[in-house]
Amino acid sequence: MLDIAWPEVIVIGVVTLVAVGPKDLPKVMHALGRFAAKARFFFQDLNHQLDVLAREAEVADKMKKAAEAAEKERSSSVVSRSSDEAKQDKKDDKA
Repeated sequence: MLDIAWPEVIVIGVVTLVAVGPKDLPKVMHALGRFAAKARFFFQDLNHQLDVLAREAEVADKMKKAAEAAEKERSSSVVSRSSDEAKQDKKDDKA
């Protein structure tokens, strides 16, 4: 966050009081508070959306890895079945 000390806050307050005037100061502070709340909400929502995107990307990556592993397993089982069938054919030819 901003690194502002108390003396600096007091100077900012006095300058604001002189520039805006005591009559309009509550309105200005209210507007600044609303702006700060909207900005905080915006950044919280942005952070949430980025978290959701990160989770979706992680899930998609895991699904891709699982599909690749399943495909490898399928291809290795087909190869082993083919080699087993070839061995059986050789035994049948000898017999």
